[in-house]
Amino acid sequence: MSSSGASQPTPPSKAQSVDPILRNALRYTISAKEYQLLHQYLLSRAPVVKKRTIHPKRYDAIVKGPDDYNVAAFRAALRLGVVTFSGLKAWEVISMRLLSRGTAKR
Repeated sequence: MSSSGASQPTPPSKAQSVDPILRNALRYTISAKEYQLLHQYLLSRAPVVKKRTIHPKRYDAIVKGPDDYNVAAFRAALRLGVVTFSGLKAWEVISMRLLSRGTAKR
């Protein structure tokens, strides 16, 4: 009564064999276009890296998801947070240096 198609498990494709946590981390970190630029930059700087990096087409297949809007929005918010934090730290360093100069003159 069992059919041969139902008893045999389907082999996972390459995109499905990637850990879901890793896939989401990659999706939320950089986009496929950005990865392609990073890949080209790394290959031009260090050809040894070529063996260890994922090809851009493979990366695109890994991060392909049903809804890219939320991922892009989160990526933009993450970048805004990093830039804001960096700007505030830079302002803190600059203001501390300027304030320390002002108190030394007294």
